[in-house]
Parts: sequence; structure tokens; C-alpha cells
Amino acid sequence: MSPSTVNEHHPVIIVGCGPVGLTVATNLARLGVPVLVLERNPGVDQSPRASAYQPCAQAELLETGTLDDVKKEAVINDRLSYWIDKKRVAYVEKREGGQVFPAGINCPQPQLAAILLKHLTTRYHSQVKFNQNVIEITQHDDQVSVTALDATTDQKTQYTCDWLVGTDGAGSGVRKLSDIAFEGFSWPKEDFVATNIRYDFYQHGFSTANFVLDPVNWAVVTILGAEKDLWRIAFGVRAGLTNEEIKAELDEHYKEIFPVWPVKYELVQLNKYKPHQRCAKTFRKGRVLLAGDAAHSNNPIGGLGLTTGLLDAGPLGRALAAVIQGRAPESLLDTWATARREKVQRRSPRYMEDRRCRTRTPDGAVACEGHSREERRRPEVFQSSRRPTGSAHEPDEAVGDHDGPDVDGTVRGP
Repeated sequence: MSPSTVNEHHPVIIVGCGPVGLTVATNLARLGVPVLVLERNPGVDQSPRASAYQPCAQAELLETGTLDDVKKEAVINDRLSYWIDKKRVAYVEKREGGQVFPAGINCPQPQLAAILLKHLTTRYHSQVKFNQNVIEITQHDDQVSVTALDATTDQKTQYTCDWLVGTDGAGSGVRKLSDIAFEGFSWPKEDFVATNIRYDFYQHGFSTANFVLDPVNWAVVTILGAEKDLWRIAFGVRAGLTNEEIKAELDEHYKEIFPVWPVKYELVQLNKYKPHQRCAKTFRKGRVLLAGDAAHSNNPIGGLGLTTGLLDAGPLGRALAAVIQGRAPESLLDTWATARREKVQRRSPRYMEDRRCRTRTPDGAVACEGHSREERRRPEVFQSSRRPTGSAHEPDEAVGDHDGPDVDGTVRGP
């Protein structure tokens, strides 16, 4: 192993170069606080993740100065349709009438992160370092020591900072190394799959967002951005499958989701995720702060994944800048941490259960292994399958990072 480099000190170090971390960084940097962002990957994560941003999230993008650039690569998401047995049974218009935020917008998360990254590094006093995997954290009275390992060179770098912010996802190393419990559970019976494909759903009457309601083959189908033929299909599979195993049975899912079948489509990306219902015991421990999935993780369907992360990030960046610059007491950070945690705990579990029901049939049936489609609609089966099994407080080690992105480019069809 190469020797460690000399110590670097920074006012704020942010671990995680996703939209949440970059939003915290931009809010700090635009207020005159230099920041360093450390990311364990070689670049911005390209896997299929969030895509929809409601007006509250757009307000935070407006604060960073990036909203206009994001809108150039986005599409207005203004109609939600409901489908049963390949027929649209209802739709909801989502225009809210505002000038700045007329409705939600759709833009792939990697494009959002790229816009935030360019804005941060070209306009403000900031640094971003990739291939920096944080392996050790030590808190002192007046600063935090951080050791990062570059997997490409085996070189360790020692950093110190006045404040450390963890925005490094549900498997957060910052949270684990800081010994902050991630309370809750992981849903045991079903994993989520996000696929990006090229296909024109508009020709079949699909709107910008669509819920396919079924007790087994439920799905969420949304346009991803300015490209009219690039769409996201999210659906559930039995837990434990690999990306390759899911890809092998993909058409068995798609033939129940697509409005017609067979069709010719191009698979661009596929990735699975384990759905969690977890919240960190505290969002602040001394000079360490958590935001986004590092602080709370829940069912992403319905927009409570990245949206809640951005709602963490903006206020945290502004509050931390005020504390560093002597414009506010440190207790402001406690106010932020308590308020955000209480909001997540009050709203997310109820909203998640609502979304789980909405993506099934109108009677709310949830898929359960070992039962036929008709059996799954029975109330007793529904009740037994809608709650997780096992302990409600599984160890943090149960939460890991998602599988790596599977870039395909395969054209499939007759």
C-alpha cells in the first residue's frame, strides 16, 4: 500500500457526489463556504435511479441556480394515468397553475447530478475528488479526521474538516463509521427493478406518468426526459434475483405491462434495488451530519426518495453556512436535524403504504408467494403479505448499496 498523503483541512467535507451531496455543497459554496466532495466511484453514478421532481424539489434546484438548466433536459410531468388489464381506467391532471413550477418535471438522476456538478465546480470555490472511499472517521472536539482510500492506487489520504456531511446512500459508510443506528427494516418478499428502455408509449395513449395496477405485475411507467422514446419501467420481482436473472425473465414481466405484445424495444439499463423502511437514529452526531438516503430510506415510488433528500439538502447547506459564518448558533443544526427526522418519520411510512396499495389492484391486493392471482386478492392473503416478516429493527449491516448499473443496449422483440 502506498504511503498516506499529507493532511488536508477543509471547512466542510461532503461524502457522496449525488444530487443530495451536490445540493448541500452548492448551497454552502454560493454563500462563500469552500467545500470538498469525496466520492468512492470513478464518476457520477449512471445507474437508473430517480427521475421525477415535484415543485417542492424544484424550489431547491432554483436555490442552487440550476433549475433552468435542468428544465432544458426535462419534460413536464403533468398527467398521471391508471391502467388495468392494458386499459386506461382513470387519469389525474397535475398542473398546479404556477408560473415557476407549473407541475412536476422528469429528468434522469445522472443528468441532474451532472448539471449540479458542473455548476458547483465552474462557479464556486469547491473541489470534487473521485475514487475516494472513506474508511475511517474520528471525531474531535473541534474537528473531524477522515481517512479515504483510493482503490485505483491503494493510496490513503488523511483529511480533517470542521464539519462532515454524509450523503453517501442507504449503505452510508459515514453513518456506519460514526456508529449511528439505521433503525427499521428491509422489505423481505420483493425487490424493485428499474429499467430504462427505448419505446414509444405515447402511441398507445400513455401519459407522462402511469401506474399499472395489478396484484402481481404492477408497474410504474414514466417518460424520462426530453427524449420522447426513453422511458422508465419500474416493477417488482421476488427477492434475491441478480440483474442477469432478472434480465433473463424480463419479457415475462413486460408482456403483462406493455399495452400490446409482442413489441420491439431497446433495453438501455437495468438495475435492482432492495426497498427499505429505515431512518437514522439521529441526523446529527457531533460534527457529523446525515442527509438523503444516508439518513432515511423508503419506497421510492411516488417521489419520496430523492425529493426528500433534496428537502434535507437545501436547508442543511444554508443552515451550516450560517453557523460557520457566525450568523447562527450551532443549535440551528439540531433544529434542522430534529425537524427533518420528525417529518420523515411522520410522513414516509404512511405514504409508502399508500403507494404500495396504489400500484396493486383497486382492492389493494399485494402479491404473496405461493398464492394464485385470485387468492392474492383475498383479504386474509393481503393482510399477511403487506407487512414485513422478521424483526422490525434489523441490523444496519442488512443495508448495502445497490447492484452496479447494467448497461445493455440490447434490442429485443419479434
